[in-house]
Amino acid sequence: MAATSGRILGMGERYLVLGAWYLVPIAKSIVLRELDTSSPDSPTTALQVIDRQGRLVVGDPRLDPELYQRMYRNMVLSRELDRRMLALQRQGRIGTYAMLEGQEAVQIGSALALDPDDFVFPSYREHGVQVTRGLPIEVLLAYWKGLPNARWDMEKFRTGIVSVPIASQLPHAVGYSYVTKLRGESTVTAVYFGDGATSEVDFHSGMNFAGVWKTPTVFVCANNLYAISVPYEKQTASETIAQKAQAYGFEGVRVDGMDVVAVYLAMQEAVARARDGDGPTLIEAMTYRYGPHATADDPTLYRSREEEESWRQRDPIDRLRRFLEHRGEWDEAVEEKVTMETSDLVATAITEIEAQPLPGRDDTIRHGFYRIPAHVVEQLHAMQRSHGEAPTHFEPDEVWSIGEDVMTEGPTRSMTMAEAINAALHESMERDPEVIVLGEDVGLTGGVFRVTEGLQRSFGESRVIDTPLNESGIVGAAVGMALAGARPVAEIQFDGFVYPAFDQIVSHLGRYRFRTRGNCEVPVVVRFPNGAGIGAHEHHCDSPEAYFVHAPGLVVICPSTPTDAKGLLASALTGHDPVIFLEPKVLYRADREDVPLEHYTLAIGRARVRREGSDLTLVTYGGMVPVALGAADRVEPSVEVIDLRTLFPWDRETVLDSVRKTGRLLLVQEPQRSAGVAAEIAAVVAEEALYDLEAPIVRVAGFDVPWPQFAIETHALIDVDRVVSGIDEVMAG
Repeated sequence: MAATSGRILGMGERYLVLGAWYLVPIAKSIVLRELDTSSPDSPTTALQVIDRQGRLVVGDPRLDPELYQRMYRNMVLSRELDRRMLALQRQGRIGTYAMLEGQEAVQIGSALALDPDDFVFPSYREHGVQVTRGLPIEVLLAYWKGLPNARWDMEKFRTGIVSVPIASQLPHAVGYSYVTKLRGESTVTAVYFGDGATSEVDFHSGMNFAGVWKTPTVFVCANNLYAISVPYEKQTASETIAQKAQAYGFEGVRVDGMDVVAVYLAMQEAVARARDGDGPTLIEAMTYRYGPHATADDPTLYRSREEEESWRQRDPIDRLRRFLEHRGEWDEAVEEKVTMETSDLVATAITEIEAQPLPGRDDTIRHGFYRIPAHVVEQLHAMQRSHGEAPTHFEPDEVWSIGEDVMTEGPTRSMTMAEAINAALHESMERDPEVIVLGEDVGLTGGVFRVTEGLQRSFGESRVIDTPLNESGIVGAAVGMALAGARPVAEIQFDGFVYPAFDQIVSHLGRYRFRTRGNCEVPVVVRFPNGAGIGAHEHHCDSPEAYFVHAPGLVVICPSTPTDAKGLLASALTGHDPVIFLEPKVLYRADREDVPLEHYTLAIGRARVRREGSDLTLVTYGGMVPVALGAADRVEPSVEVIDLRTLFPWDRETVLDSVRKTGRLLLVQEPQRSAGVAAEIAAVVAEEALYDLEAPIVRVAGFDVPWPQFAIETHALIDVDRVVSGIDEVMAG
């Protein structure tokens, strides 16, 4: 079996070592050729089957002739679709559009190597992958026209929706793969990204988690040499992207991304490895986008005409056509037919979409949550009235109706808050095999506060996972697990460590339901110790709840008693929305109370009146509840203390009813004062009950600076004396 040049990977060889890294094993004979990338003086070895003249550089890989025709047809379809979409954008009929022309071989070759039940996580340029996987053109076009993605059914089409934050979809693919592997399914996930994405933290987290967990994931990097305008050599000092796989403990291969057959064979082998339980593979496909990064980009600012022309000479469609001509299998009518079909498909799709009326204003608030919070309905109605529109009527089952607490009648046991949370997790894992706990140190040691103690012993390492130390990876993998149908509980070790996961929480966890118009839900619970008062170092005493209250799509809970902690966590673990579950660390073992042993749930969104009163309403939550109760016991006025328990959506009815009764309001929160939970409650009370107030609203809150070092922490802690002073201020108003 002769090759025109390069080295042959023989039929009997399992691996070929190149330098210090492994190429993916290939079942067929494939040559390693010197493939010049950006310039002739920077040669790099890559897998190649067909040269630019369309001639085999090795023996025939013996693929089905019909497969070659599908490759050609889908590449032509993708290019014509791309050109039609560009024309629509230039006409102002769709929005900014990311073009793929030049990268067809990467997308079509890899997509055709997947089985129908495999799952794809794209970035934003994988139109060829998506239509090859069966996504209707009108669904794809609707996305780029900026319409709600009501018809993008991820489960039906087995392809995720466009992911805008760069590389953030990689841990999703890994989490999804983890769950399918755990169930014993044969599903493989493929995740697509560009060379620029390899600089992002989630490239590392996705690759590292996949390597550690040995998930059936194929990472497909379309290296087109530029991240918008930034060239490869300014992105990484690594000679190749493929070699990065070695550091994560799995195979990496560089392939000629203008050779659709080489891409297909590399992908076919990677998928087979994944399906056989041999773990992930990274494929780096050397390719080139002929046009700009997107329709707002001007590539002439950073690329030469000569460079562009040199890459056009390697065109993947021309190359496959020449190959088919050499085989006597070329039909000139195919390209013309596909071009006309694509033109007709796009014209029909855009005509259909443009003929449809835009959704009503009410569509903007649907699918943000499983049920629409009542105050969001009020916000919509205010907007509609301002435009002379009739307020939308919602059916009762469309609006979030906050229920009442329903406690179980049965045996109880004295528990701390930490023990109550542990009991809720244990109970949920017994009741639902889809519940998975993951985080740093949650397994063997039971977490730094021992909240997950004993869970791994009861449910095994596959459901109570000691993860790598990477918060973005923990939450990102949890998102992917939820998309696969699991119920992940992601623990962040300390409040101040949640910030690296902020992108995953805000960009994906809180948006996935809305992004997919309810086709997907991600009922992830992200739980972490919260607040100060334990004398710990920086980043161990933060109170970041306001960030998450402000972020759309998230439910935020902060209990103050063991009973509430168990019941509210049980509700979160049976609900439909993603939940940020804040656990006041100062209360983990501060007190005990009798907690029901049987399963029970408490109403999310319902506050609890901890102390009845008639002169003043004091609203607080979390670690400040015992402080507020202590202050109320020390003063003469009759203080009604309300524990919010849920920070979003918070119980407006209970707070407003109390303020109307007492005529005075004091708000107490531990974190910094500006733009906090107290500020939001004060604003709503001022809007809804201003004339019921007999004195100005007063806020007692932390300083608007970082939390101090623990030796002087007490200087900043809100204590009983500070709250008593606040009560006096309100009563004197």
